[in-house]
Amino acid sequence: MNPVDVERFYAHVLKGPNPDSCWLWTGAISDDGYGRFWFATTAGQKVVSAHRFALATVHGGLETIEDQTALHWCDVPLCVRASLDPTTHLRLGTRSENMKERSRKGRSPTPNSVRWRKLSRTERANRSRHLREQLKKYGWDQDLIRQLVHDVDPNHPTLF
Repeated sequence: MNPVDVERFYAHVLKGPNPDSCWLWTGAISDDGYGRFWFATTAGQKVVSAHRFALATVHGGLETIEDQTALHWCDVPLCVRASLDPTTHLRLGTRSENMKERSRKGRSPTPNSVRWRKLSRTERANRSRHLREQLKKYGWDQDLIRQLVHDVDPNHPTLF
């Protein structure tokens, strides 16, 4: 990975103050509510999910993770805290592991699934963009972040 791209990537990351805090993406956000990062390749410009780029920085490059799924332990779409530690915020896994985790957390698309599923793709993207703008304006404010991530219902899971 190009060190200039990695440095530019982390310039868009706001790291929380605690050892277990999320690292939140403040760059571009796509229509699915996840961060996006552009970088140059020999074939031109490429765009990837910010959380996948973060995983690639600790796992040796995008080609080493291309057949794996990114699993968000913290369920915050803007979190890009990747590590080789499998108990951290982002980790690599399989699609099957992701589906099992989704089911265990009550995020499966069923009539009885949790309330966040009622948010449209547009609403999720708007929530991510609003959170990003507040992070840029106020910096790390745990109470504000908690409110913006959970404001549909204080008891619902965080994956918007």
